[in-house]
Amino acid sequence: MSDRIFLRGVELHAHHGLHEEEARLGQRFVVDIDWWLDTRPAAAADDYELTVGYEKVFAVIHEVSTGRRFQMIEAFADAIAAAVLARYSSVEKVRVEVHKPAAPIAGIFRDAGVEVTRKR
Repeated sequence: MSDRIFLRGVELHAHHGLHEEEARLGQRFVVDIDWWLDTRPAAAADDYELTVGYEKVFAVIHEVSTGRRFQMIEAFADAIAAAVLARYSSVEKVRVEVHKPAAPIAGIFRDAGVEVTRKR
């Protein structure tokens, strides 16, 4: 059995993207993430140390975002998912959405992004 914990709307200013101006100026990204694990031991003991809490995953997102420059948000999302799975062995599955609301598209749109799901 596994339960889902999630974090929505993590806003970042980062220098990811394919184009030179994206690297130079940076832009806004928004990350939504879900992770699945068995929370029963933490719930039974009411012990934060027995789960993978929001602030831990928030820190991973920021570390990945600042650790290197990604040309594609697919690679950025995949790196976040891989880092969560590598760091927290109790996480069985992770889903990452990376939104790029200011993507360089000649047209009017509300959002652009990618979603990846990775399992252990």
